[in-house]
Amino acid sequence: MAADPTSAPCPRGLELRIAARGSAAVLILLNCGSHPLTVLSHVDAGERHYDWFTIELADGAGTRVLRLYDDRNESGRVTAVLAPGENLEHAIDVAAWARRKVNGALPLGPGRYRMRSTYEVSEPGTHWMGTVTSPATDVTIPKARLRARLGTLLRARGGSTDD
Repeated sequence: MAADPTSAPCPRGLELRIAARGSAAVLILLNCGSHPLTVLSHVDAGERHYDWFTIELADGAGTRVLRLYDDRNESGRVTAVLAPGENLEHAIDVAAWARRKVNGALPLGPGRYRMRSTYEVSEPGTHWMGTVTSPATDVTIPKARLRARLGTLLRARGGSTDD
């Protein structure tokens, strides 16, 4: 009897993970297959946009989905080739992205959110195509004064709040 491919730990060869680093979401694409994978990483638009990712934030008041792209005049799509076991990471300042026009230009209130991410690629090409969703994790959005200090600390450690 053949194994059910949907029960495999990595049925599509790609896994999406999410972690909280301070008030940032760290999105991790992992090649969990046995062959190299070309993935769509981000869009270079003078700043990084993450067209294929969304972040869902849920709290007692409801659920909000953040889109990680914005208006742009020029851009270039960036791909990455991941060897088996290799990953790529993007640190996303969820509070900054929430305030962008594409996301309603509404700030996130301080508090604890349940967060998950989806990576969806439907464009034809030689890159990986499909949809993967991360398991959920918690992130805490601090009050505005603390948020500014955390952003300074994140930049000092090599992270970015420009994402």
